[in-house]
Amino acid sequence: MTKDPSAKNGPTRSDTLFVSSLEKGFRVLGVFRTAQRDLGLRDLSLTEIAKLAELDKSAAQRFTNTLVELGYLAKNPRTRRYSPAIGLADFYYSYVLSNRIAEIAMPRMIEASKKFGTTVNLCELSGSDLVYTIRIPHERARFEATIPGRRVPAFCAAGGIVILANRPTEERELILQTSNYRSFTDHTVTDSKAVQKRLETARSNGYDIGVSQIILHEVSTAAPVFNSEGRAVAALQIPVYMPLWDLESTREKIVPLAIETARAISYSL
Repeated sequence: MTKDPSAKNGPTRSDTLFVSSLEKGFRVLGVFRTAQRDLGLRDLSLTEIAKLAELDKSAAQRFTNTLVELGYLAKNPRTRRYSPAIGLADFYYSYVLSNRIAEIAMPRMIEASKKFGTTVNLCELSGSDLVYTIRIPHERARFEATIPGRRVPAFCAAGGIVILANRPTEERELILQTSNYRSFTDHTVTDSKAVQKRLETARSNGYDIGVSQIILHEVSTAAPVFNSEGRAVAALQIPVYMPLWDLESTREKIVPLAIETARAISYSL
């Protein structure tokens, strides 16, 4: 997972209010996402947790045991491997329930999804990543495309582009500097100058279209969502897929839908 741009200058052991043991506990929880994304593993041994979390085995054992007792990790008694437990769902529930953008966006996203039978996503920035916080999937969507919480680098995602394009220059540049410019497909735009040009175009047009940037044959359209202060706080993203859709049909049908829905959410914030 790409680190938050504030991480380099964030809390350290010299900060009196920073609790390092709490950070280590969250680090243990975070390794499961890394294992799922990079290693394709759904559960981990204690040795694997210690290695991924960069902890000694004794510390890893204390943290995992505590997290099991609290209901955030589960331990298989036969294999002695650990996996995320249902208690973690409480964090997502609490976040979404307190998220005014999500509350306002949900009914509008459901309505938008009905127009062409498409998936509609609400995306927000987290450091240099884009996080899909609300997802309204269509019936043919892949399982992983229906799950909120997925992270992708903002620099190459249509949703990330429209948010960054409408953020102050200094903030945008800091995020781009901390981004990991890796390719997901042969079409991923990773050249910094090309990314800047894409940002300028998105700011001028009020939307962005990315073709096969993260998933092959995906045509991803996004429009920015603004709060009452005019700050881009989220993106409304609609993915469609070739050959059923092409750029011409996307511009004709999906772009107006994305812009209209994003504006409706913005007006209500």
